[in-house]
Amino acid sequence: MHSQEDRALRGLWGLGAAPAHGPRSRWSSGELASAAVELADEDGLDGVSFSRVAERLGMTTTAVYRYVESKAELVELMVDEAIGDPPELAGDDWRAGCRQWAAALSDRYAEHPWLSGVRPTRMPTQPRAYAWIDALVGVIEGRIDIEPLRFALLMDSVVRSYASLEASLREARPAPWLAEAVATRFPRLADAGGQDVSDSRRELDFAVELVLRGVG
Repeated sequence: MHSQEDRALRGLWGLGAAPAHGPRSRWSSGELASAAVELADEDGLDGVSFSRVAERLGMTTTAVYRYVESKAELVELMVDEAIGDPPELAGDDWRAGCRQWAAALSDRYAEHPWLSGVRPTRMPTQPRAYAWIDALVGVIEGRIDIEPLRFALLMDSVVRSYASLEASLREARPAPWLAEAVATRFPRLADAGGQDVSDSRRELDFAVELVLRGVG
């Protein structure tokens, strides 16, 4: 026997259909996830509820429980839907492949800003999340001295961090007095208070280049 959560994840991996009980369903778990992603894109994760997903699909709230038992389980499906498939990383230049990978993943976070707010508490469980890691491992395997999986997870963390930065910058800007306060108390950091980090893609590119320089 599998738990409801296990059935939903097994469905993502093509190992079993969800829901696993009741009459034949009119909707798929992918349609459920897609509707939830649309709501999150519009109103953030806080705007996603079983009742709103049900309303968008024209189903009853009770029917949603045939697919997932909690919002946390729904978010698992949403992440797989939103992250999508990784790009094809062609060519022999592994550094160019890493840059392409980071830019593509950053684009996914930009398309779905709520994604950066989904805090990982363990290794990913979704097949598409693994597909992104596998794509990067395929580019660097045998070309750097660092364990490929560790490098790929580092790159994933870097992209996520700058996506979170972009999201926070959209929500609030530093107080105008902060730059002067920093310069007064910490002279060596005088430039930090007024540093323009509003272009998160530029900051991400800088971070990626530092990582690439450090490994080869």
